[in-house]
Amino acid sequence: MKIKNSVRAALLTTALIAGTAVPAFAAGGPAVSSAAQAVAAVQKATGTADVAGDSTQGTVMATDRGSVTVTTPASAEGRISVAAADDSAVTMGLPAAVDAAGTTSAAGTTVYPDAAAHTDLATQATTVGGGRALVTLKDAAAPTTQRFDLGLPEGASLVADGNGGYDIVTSAGGAGLVARGHIDAPWAKDANGKSVPTRYSLEGNTLIQTIETGPDTAFPVVADPHYTWGIISGTVYFNKSETKVIALGGTVVSWLPHPAAEVGGRSLAGIAGYAVATDQCIKFKVNPGLVPLSPALAVGGSGVYGGSAGDGYCR
Repeated sequence: MKIKNSVRAALLTTALIAGTAVPAFAAGGPAVSSAAQAVAAVQKATGTADVAGDSTQGTVMATDRGSVTVTTPASAEGRISVAAADDSAVTMGLPAAVDAAGTTSAAGTTVYPDAAAHTDLATQATTVGGGRALVTLKDAAAPTTQRFDLGLPEGASLVADGNGGYDIVTSAGGAGLVARGHIDAPWAKDANGKSVPTRYSLEGNTLIQTIETGPDTAFPVVADPHYTWGIISGTVYFNKSETKVIALGGTVVSWLPHPAAEVGGRSLAGIAGYAVATDQCIKFKVNPGLVPLSPALAVGGSGVYGGSAGDGYCR
């Protein structure tokens, strides 16, 4: 991937971490000290190797699949925006209670100290085309449930990826849904680097992250929601009626390989038949570099989704 200007990204993280050296800031004073401590906590958890720098003014990432413009907020009540070349964008709000002003470190971490009770917030742009919004829960009194409001383009929705994260999907052109963005599975670790259980849930378009701290948790802890938009990830999802058509050897879209074609030693029809029998739906991987989808799609693997996961499209 080529980077135009600086690569920026929007990313969301919930963090609890301690014991990091405080980075140098240009000015002194209590506010700067608070910001420096917030930066130190975040950068101990994430490192700085993949941090691209400040993106509060919006920067363009150029890839072989189009450009993505990422903007992180100048204050805590703003929204992270990741916009594709067609001007569609996915935005995310931070879980702020106070509109704290952002301060950016030399490495590119922007922090919003005391933006919520016992909580600092932060954002980072990353060199891989993503971004982090970190929530530093400073002690055991900080809330362990964090809510991130998502703004989705018209026609976009979320589908659980089966690994704890979500694909952000739109119409694949006639049938099915194609992933144009992704929310990675969450992670969390305490001040000693020990993993802390964490998970996502959804309420409408609100992403909720829960961190399961306990008596043995060393505060602070870091937990991480991360999303991208505008780069085709290559996963295509079909619903139950479309899956049944494929299982019977039919075609739902012109670019879909023939149902008798084998994928990983199995035919699409056979995989779809298993999905129908188990009350699930079919999904498969395509060449992420081909946009728009075409009959020349390279199928890279397929499987099923839905069932007990309760995916909204598998119905």
